[in-house]
Amino acid sequence: MKAYKIVFNIVLVLVALLVIFFFSFTESYKLSLEAKVKYGVGDYKEARRLAKEAFDLDPYNKMAVSILAQSKISTVLKDYLDDSKKYLKEIDRLTKKSDFSDASKIKIKMMCEVMIGRYKKLNPTIMTDKDLYEECTTYYNKYQKIYKEL
Repeated sequence: MKAYKIVFNIVLVLVALLVIFFFSFTESYKLSLEAKVKYGVGDYKEARRLAKEAFDLDPYNKMAVSILAQSKISTVLKDYLDDSKKYLKEIDRLTKKSDFSDASKIKIKMMCEVMIGRYKKLNPTIMTDKDLYEECTTYYNKYQKIYKEL
């Protein structure tokens, strides 16, 4: 029985070393790990680039496939946020003008319609950063409110 435990531990250590060796020296998995780190810190475009590179090297790399898909979704969410901030600044600028006209109202309404429509096309998954999607929802609600007020 004791010999069985020794053999088992030796095999376990060898398997662990093999896994470490595989992840350390396979370029595709190195890139995947780097992509995972970039994704974790919110650099979705770089994560996507690295995951794509890893996938191109090894299309069976599941980590690369997963990060590639998630970073694509998160990039779309991040772009929505960036555009939301830009449009809200423009709306703020238009509403503070002394000659706030019907043309300005129509322009604001169109911006709101675009951002409301884009929000409805967002497809977060269970792996998507919840805070990122909640921030998108906050901006969506602002656009809904502005649209209703006009």
